[in-house]
Amino acid sequence: MKSRFGLSILLGLALCTALYGQEHSNRPSPPPQTTPTATPNATDRADGWVNFSSTDGLFTVLMPDTPTEKTETTQSEHGPYTTHLFVLRGESNVFLIGWVDYDPSFNFNRQAELEANRDNFVKGINATLRTTRSLTLSGYSAIEFTADTADRTFLSRVYMVGRRPYQIVIGVPKGGEDSSDATKFFNSFKVRLR
Repeated sequence: MKSRFGLSILLGLALCTALYGQEHSNRPSPPPQTTPTATPNATDRADGWVNFSSTDGLFTVLMPDTPTEKTETTQSEHGPYTTHLFVLRGESNVFLIGWVDYDPSFNFNRQAELEANRDNFVKGINATLRTTRSLTLSGYSAIEFTADTADRTFLSRVYMVGRRPYQIVIGVPKGGEDSSDATKFFNSFKVRLR
């Protein structure tokens, strides 16, 4: 039985919107605008990228520019959960970072949550899963995968940090998965416990 995991579906929808500039008809209407809960902070670097950090997200990462934030709270049978997304469309690549804050009473299987996230993301962008592996990154359980659409390859990592799942994604033109941008983005992502 697949776990419901709102992050991967919203990441997929945000990615499609960023790539193609149009909304999908099955996407729920956006929630009313709320005050962002994350406190983003970006500082320029000599290489043109920025050190981007989110105080509430408890992460830092290098990105070509400052991403935009989207936050959505959804009611579910397991209580409300809030999805936080940061999206940046570069010249040829799309970068996404997201995490979910679950209702404290919701208990889930950590490995099943990682796998459901991968499967829902791949399905959400109509891609084909190419590779997947479980690993430990900075002491956290993680899953890393690649998926292909007709014109893009998506590289992603999903982490479980405490009760909070994080997903980072870079979408690159087909054949560009060995780019230095992907390496810099993934290697720079650091998250910490509260």
